[in-house]
Amino acid sequence: MMFAAIDAAPDLYGWLSTLDREVAGQFASMAARKDEYVELLRSMEDALEVLVPRGWAPFNMDSAVVASAVALVRSGRPAEADALLAGQWEDGRLTGQVCSRVSVMGAGEGEHAYHDLFRQRARLLRKAHEHHQASRYDASIPIIHAQIEGLVIDLSSGKKFFTKGPQKANLINPTQLVSIEACLSTLQAIFGEGAGETQAAGSLSRHAIAHGRELAYDTKENSAKTWSVIHALVQWAQPLAQQEAQRLRRDREAKNTGIDGVNEKGQRIDNREFRETRAMLRKLLTPAMAQLSQHGAVQRAIIGDLYRAKDFQQAGLPADPCIEMRRSADGKIIWFWRTTVSGWVLGAAVGLTGEGFDEWLCSGPTPPLESPTEAPALWGNAFDTPADWRS
Repeated sequence: MMFAAIDAAPDLYGWLSTLDREVAGQFASMAARKDEYVELLRSMEDALEVLVPRGWAPFNMDSAVVASAVALVRSGRPAEADALLAGQWEDGRLTGQVCSRVSVMGAGEGEHAYHDLFRQRARLLRKAHEHHQASRYDASIPIIHAQIEGLVIDLSSGKKFFTKGPQKANLINPTQLVSIEACLSTLQAIFGEGAGETQAAGSLSRHAIAHGRELAYDTKENSAKTWSVIHALVQWAQPLAQQEAQRLRRDREAKNTGIDGVNEKGQRIDNREFRETRAMLRKLLTPAMAQLSQHGAVQRAIIGDLYRAKDFQQAGLPADPCIEMRRSADGKIIWFWRTTVSGWVLGAAVGLTGEGFDEWLCSGPTPPLESPTEAPALWGNAFDTPADWRS
């Protein structure tokens, strides 16, 4: 199961980083430790086979604890296994991690209204975090259920997590470990089971819990299991939320094409390519600063040598982004600028001073042909941030 799925997954690092919290930092040495790597995958396959049917998404927990839990289930002690894994969620680290990750979903694209929805989700999840820490599992579980359903509906065109039939969201994605068929899809079936009759069996059925048919759901183990599911679901959701934020930004930029003016924050309304240009100019300042520090001058061509066509394309710019570079007569200041598709120009400079470095940013209708010390009115003060350089 695991090895077949890996063959379909191009992002091996992303896979391994979900297996255990210590593995990501060890990735560089994995090639030389093939046996350990194979054993790691086998242990995760065991976890998927044994723990997922019990309602656990067995990721991001201590691998030794997960292995012990697998052994307990196989020795006929499943309740002890659940208690052991639930202990992983007691210190608040993993529950807090979920809240933090949700709070930044949809960020970074200037779509503040969209991002704020995730911040509101994180606010509610923090309440669930507080309830879990206080052993109020009757309150933590319904909040997490609601956020699981909401995340899935928002990121899968209205499809749902807790349902069956045509409205059930397809969460299978072999390029993500959490989304292979043996994980989230299986958990979706477990948590989405119907409510046959009123009981006090401690089941995980969201329907039974929501409709008052499961009267013993409020346990530490059930709350921890539900947290493990949303933790895995967030990993599935993060790239989708980013894609949606990017789509919203592109739509907004297309709508604002050609508008000559600024918004209430003093930012250009037609800001196509601003985000990509700002990010690239900031990247260029890093090697410029390094070369000034080490050599007092530019020793290698930053554009065309250190940064090439593929780097610009990966940053969302044309292969030849037409970024210009200048250096002051004394060689102590280097600056770059780019004319965006709207005709507006963004510039960034770094200068070697007696006490370290200064950085300048500019935005305007014409290229900054002079350095910050030669044209202070254009560049402003060091470390100021012009409106068009803010998100």
